[in-house]
Amino acid sequence: MNHKTKAAALLAAGLLGANLAQASLIADGPGLVYDNVANVTWSSNGNLFGSMYATDPNLISQIIAAVPTVHDTPNGFDNAGAGNYNLSPGDFSNSGGMDWWGAMAWVKYLDSTNYLGHSTWMLPTTYTQTCSRYNCTNSMLGELFYTGLGGTAGSSITTTHNSNYGLFTNVQNYVYWSGTEYTSNPNHAWSFGTVVGFQNANGKLYANYYSWAVLPGNAAAHVPEPASLALLGIGLLGLMAGLRRHRRFG
Repeated sequence: MNHKTKAAALLAAGLLGANLAQASLIADGPGLVYDNVANVTWSSNGNLFGSMYATDPNLISQIIAAVPTVHDTPNGFDNAGAGNYNLSPGDFSNSGGMDWWGAMAWVKYLDSTNYLGHSTWMLPTTYTQTCSRYNCTNSMLGELFYTGLGGTAGSSITTTHNSNYGLFTNVQNYVYWSGTEYTSNPNHAWSFGTVVGFQNANGKLYANYYSWAVLPGNAAAHVPEPASLALLGIGLLGLMAGLRRHRRFG
Protein backbone atom coordinates (compact mmCIF):
# COMPACT_ATOMS: atom_id res chain seq x y z
CA MET A 1 0.00 0.00 0.00
CA ASN A 2 1.57 3.33 -1.09
CA HIS A 3 1.41 6.60 0.80
CA LYS A 4 -1.71 7.80 -1.05
CA THR A 5 -3.60 4.62 -0.20
CA LYS A 6 -2.49 4.83 3.42
CA ALA A 7 -3.66 8.44 3.59
CA ALA A 8 -7.09 7.49 2.27
CA ALA A 9 -7.40 4.71 4.83
CA LEU A 10 -6.38 7.01 7.65
CA LEU A 11 -8.90 9.61 6.47
CA ALA A 12 -11.76 7.09 6.52
CA ALA A 13 -10.78 5.90 10.00
CA GLY A 14 -10.39 9.46 11.21
CA LEU A 15 -13.82 10.47 9.96
CA LEU A 16 -15.42 7.54 11.77
CA GLY A 17 -13.50 8.26 14.95
CA ALA A 18 -14.47 11.93 14.90
CA ASN A 19 -18.13 11.05 14.45
CA LEU A 20 -18.11 8.66 17.39
CA ALA A 21 -16.26 11.19 19.56
CA GLN A 22 -19.06 13.70 19.03
CA ALA A 23 -21.70 11.27 20.27
CA SER A 24 -22.79 11.83 23.84
CA LEU A 25 -25.67 9.42 24.42
CA ILE A 26 -25.94 6.07 22.66
CA ALA A 27 -28.68 3.44 22.93
CA ASP A 28 -26.76 0.54 24.40
CA GLY A 29 -29.06 -2.45 24.51
CA PRO A 30 -32.58 -2.89 25.88
CA GLY A 31 -33.22 -0.45 28.71
CA LEU A 32 -29.75 1.14 28.63
CA VAL A 33 -28.25 4.39 27.33
CA TYR A 34 -24.48 4.90 27.35
CA ASP A 35 -23.07 8.38 28.08
CA ASN A 36 -19.56 8.49 26.61
CA VAL A 37 -18.82 11.86 28.21
CA ALA A 38 -19.47 10.85 31.83
CA ASN A 39 -18.63 7.19 30.96
CA VAL A 40 -21.72 5.80 32.66
CA THR A 41 -24.74 3.82 31.46
CA TRP A 42 -28.18 5.12 32.40
CA SER A 43 -31.40 3.21 32.72
CA SER A 44 -33.49 4.42 29.80
CA ASN A 45 -36.48 4.63 32.17
CA GLY A 46 -36.37 7.85 34.18
CA ASN A 47 -38.91 6.44 36.65
CA LEU A 48 -37.93 2.80 36.68
CA PHE A 49 -39.04 2.28 40.28
CA GLY A 50 -42.52 3.60 39.47
CA SER A 51 -42.79 1.31 36.45
CA MET A 52 -41.62 -1.69 38.45
CA TYR A 53 -44.13 -0.98 41.23
CA ALA A 54 -46.96 -0.63 38.72
CA THR A 55 -46.36 -4.20 37.58
CA ASP A 56 -45.54 -5.64 41.02
CA PRO A 57 -47.38 -4.18 44.06
CA ASN A 58 -45.16 -6.32 46.32
CA LEU A 59 -42.02 -4.54 45.16
CA ILE A 60 -41.55 -2.45 48.32
CA SER A 61 -41.71 -5.46 50.63
CA GLN A 62 -39.28 -7.30 48.34
CA ILE A 63 -36.81 -4.39 48.51
CA ILE A 64 -36.99 -4.28 52.31
CA ALA A 65 -36.52 -8.05 52.54
CA ALA A 66 -33.45 -7.90 50.29
CA VAL A 67 -31.97 -4.72 51.79
CA PRO A 68 -33.33 -4.25 55.32
CA THR A 69 -30.60 -1.81 56.40
CA VAL A 70 -28.79 1.00 54.61
CA HIS A 71 -25.41 2.21 55.89
CA ASP A 72 -24.44 5.87 55.76
CA THR A 73 -22.57 8.53 57.70
CA PRO A 74 -23.72 8.41 61.36
CA ASN A 75 -26.40 11.01 62.01
CA GLY A 76 -29.40 11.69 64.21
CA PHE A 77 -31.89 9.86 61.97
CA ASP A 78 -30.26 6.46 62.40
CA ASN A 79 -32.56 3.95 64.05
CA ALA A 80 -30.29 0.92 64.20
CA GLY A 81 -27.11 2.37 65.67
CA ALA A 82 -24.48 4.71 64.29
CA GLY A 83 -24.36 4.66 60.52
CA ASN A 84 -27.33 2.34 59.98
CA TYR A 85 -30.92 2.94 58.92
CA ASN A 86 -33.68 0.33 59.01
CA LEU A 87 -35.97 0.48 55.99
CA SER A 88 -39.78 0.66 56.28
CA PRO A 89 -42.62 1.00 53.75
CA GLY A 90 -42.80 4.68 54.67
CA ASP A 91 -39.49 5.26 52.86
CA PHE A 92 -41.22 4.65 49.51
CA SER A 93 -44.09 6.10 47.50
CA ASN A 94 -46.09 4.07 45.00
CA SER A 95 -45.84 6.97 42.53
CA GLY A 96 -42.08 6.48 42.21
CA GLY A 97 -40.74 8.85 44.85
CA MET A 98 -38.75 7.82 47.92
CA ASP A 99 -36.52 9.26 50.59
CA TRP A 100 -32.74 8.95 50.27
CA TRP A 101 -32.55 5.67 52.18
CA GLY A 102 -35.29 4.17 50.07
CA ALA A 103 -33.42 5.21 46.94
CA MET A 104 -30.18 3.66 48.18
CA ALA A 105 -31.98 0.43 49.07
CA TRP A 106 -33.71 0.29 45.68
CA VAL A 107 -30.47 0.36 43.64
CA LYS A 108 -29.01 -2.29 45.95
CA TYR A 109 -32.12 -4.35 45.27
CA LEU A 110 -31.47 -4.00 41.52
CA ASP A 111 -28.00 -5.41 42.19
CA SER A 112 -29.41 -8.32 44.18
CA THR A 113 -31.74 -9.26 41.32
CA ASN A 114 -29.05 -8.73 38.65
CA TYR A 115 -31.41 -6.37 36.84
CA LEU A 116 -30.79 -6.39 33.06
CA GLY A 117 -27.83 -8.67 33.74
CA HIS A 118 -25.89 -6.19 35.89
CA SER A 119 -25.02 -6.02 39.58
CA THR A 120 -23.27 -2.64 39.85
CA TRP A 121 -26.32 -0.34 39.89
CA MET A 122 -26.02 2.88 41.87
CA LEU A 123 -27.45 6.34 42.23
CA PRO A 124 -25.71 9.04 40.17
CA THR A 125 -22.96 10.82 42.08
CA THR A 126 -22.01 14.45 42.65
CA TYR A 127 -18.35 15.06 41.83
CA THR A 128 -17.70 18.20 43.87
CA GLN A 129 -19.86 20.06 46.34
CA THR A 130 -19.10 23.62 45.27
CA CYS A 131 -20.68 25.15 42.19
CA SER A 132 -23.30 27.67 41.25
CA ARG A 133 -26.80 26.39 41.85
CA TYR A 134 -27.63 26.59 38.15
CA ASN A 135 -25.54 25.45 35.17
CA CYS A 136 -23.85 22.96 37.47
CA THR A 137 -22.38 20.06 35.49
CA ASN A 138 -20.16 18.69 38.25
CA SER A 139 -22.49 15.74 38.79
CA MET A 140 -23.68 12.87 36.63
CA LEU A 141 -27.20 14.28 36.55
CA GLY A 142 -25.94 17.78 35.78
CA GLU A 143 -23.85 16.47 32.88
CA LEU A 144 -26.84 14.50 31.58
CA PHE A 145 -29.15 17.52 31.87
CA TYR A 146 -26.92 20.14 30.23
CA THR A 147 -24.53 18.19 27.98
CA GLY A 148 -26.30 14.97 27.11
CA LEU A 149 -29.87 16.27 26.82
CA GLY A 150 -29.20 19.91 25.97
CA GLY A 151 -31.16 21.32 28.90
CA THR A 152 -31.32 25.02 29.71
CA ALA A 153 -31.05 26.60 33.15
CA GLY A 154 -34.47 27.74 34.30
CA SER A 155 -36.36 25.39 31.97
CA SER A 156 -37.69 21.90 32.52
CA ILE A 157 -35.89 19.11 30.70
CA THR A 158 -39.29 17.80 29.63
CA THR A 159 -39.87 20.92 27.51
CA THR A 160 -36.34 22.05 26.52
CA HIS A 161 -34.03 19.32 25.25
CA ASN A 162 -32.26 17.91 22.19
CA SER A 163 -32.98 14.77 20.15
CA ASN A 164 -31.22 12.55 22.72
CA TYR A 165 -34.25 12.99 24.94
CA GLY A 166 -36.05 10.46 22.77
CA LEU A 167 -33.70 7.73 24.05
CA PHE A 168 -35.44 7.90 27.45
CA THR A 169 -38.92 7.34 28.82
CA ASN A 170 -40.68 8.55 31.98
CA VAL A 171 -38.29 11.43 32.65
CA GLN A 172 -39.76 13.32 35.60
CA ASN A 173 -40.22 17.06 35.81
CA TYR A 174 -39.08 17.16 39.42
CA VAL A 175 -36.02 16.27 41.55
CA TYR A 176 -33.74 13.22 41.55
CA TRP A 177 -31.51 11.92 44.34
CA SER A 178 -27.74 11.76 44.14
CA GLY A 179 -25.92 9.00 45.98
CA THR A 180 -23.50 11.57 47.41
CA GLU A 181 -24.02 12.77 50.98
CA TYR A 182 -23.72 16.44 51.89
CA THR A 183 -20.39 16.81 53.69
CA SER A 184 -21.39 19.76 55.88
CA ASN A 185 -24.52 18.02 57.17
CA PRO A 186 -24.77 14.20 56.98
CA ASN A 187 -28.53 14.48 57.51
CA HIS A 188 -28.64 15.74 53.91
CA ALA A 189 -27.70 14.39 50.51
CA TRP A 190 -27.30 16.04 47.11
CA SER A 191 -30.04 16.11 44.53
CA PHE A 192 -30.59 17.53 41.04
CA GLY A 193 -33.77 19.18 39.81
CA THR A 194 -34.73 18.46 36.22
CA VAL A 195 -37.48 21.05 36.59
CA VAL A 196 -35.03 23.96 36.14
CA GLY A 197 -31.56 22.35 36.12
CA PHE A 198 -30.28 23.00 39.62
CA GLN A 199 -28.24 21.16 42.24
CA ASN A 200 -29.15 21.29 45.91
CA ALA A 201 -28.75 19.45 49.23
CA ASN A 202 -31.88 18.12 50.93
CA GLY A 203 -32.86 16.17 54.02
CA LYS A 204 -32.44 12.44 53.50
CA LEU A 205 -35.54 11.51 55.45
CA TYR A 206 -38.04 14.25 54.67
CA ALA A 207 -37.59 14.77 50.93
CA ASN A 208 -39.55 12.47 48.61
CA TYR A 209 -37.71 12.46 45.28
CA TYR A 210 -37.27 10.23 42.25
CA SER A 211 -34.24 8.04 41.58
CA TRP A 212 -32.47 7.40 38.28
CA ALA A 213 -30.45 4.19 38.27
CA VAL A 214 -27.04 4.22 36.59
CA LEU A 215 -24.17 1.81 35.93
CA PRO A 216 -20.48 2.75 35.91
CA GLY A 217 -18.73 2.61 32.53
CA ASN A 218 -20.04 1.11 29.31
CA ALA A 219 -22.34 -1.63 30.57
CA ALA A 220 -22.94 -3.28 27.20
CA ALA A 221 -21.03 -3.36 23.94
CA HIS A 222 -22.63 -0.92 21.51
CA VAL A 223 -22.39 -0.77 17.75
CA PRO A 224 -21.60 2.38 15.75
CA GLU A 225 -24.54 4.62 14.96
CA PRO A 226 -26.04 4.35 11.43
CA ALA A 227 -24.53 7.71 10.48
CA SER A 228 -21.11 6.46 11.53
CA LEU A 229 -21.49 3.28 9.48
CA ALA A 230 -22.58 5.30 6.46
CA LEU A 231 -19.56 7.59 6.82
CA LEU A 232 -17.24 4.62 7.09
CA GLY A 233 -18.82 3.07 4.00
CA ILE A 234 -18.26 6.25 1.99
CA GLY A 235 -14.64 6.33 3.09
CA LEU A 236 -14.07 2.70 2.17
CA LEU A 237 -15.73 3.15 -1.23
CA GLY A 238 -13.44 6.09 -1.89
CA LEU A 239 -10.45 4.00 -0.86
CA MET A 240 -11.45 1.15 -3.21
CA ALA A 241 -11.97 3.56 -6.09
CA GLY A 242 -8.52 5.02 -5.50
CA LEU A 243 -6.97 1.55 -5.55
CA ARG A 244 -8.66 0.70 -8.86
CA ARG A 245 -7.39 3.92 -10.44
CA HIS A 246 -3.93 3.27 -9.11
CA ARG A 247 -3.85 -0.25 -10.61
CA ARG A 248 -5.21 1.00 -13.95
CA PHE A 249 -2.90 3.99 -14.43
CA GLY A 250 -0.11 3.34 -11.97
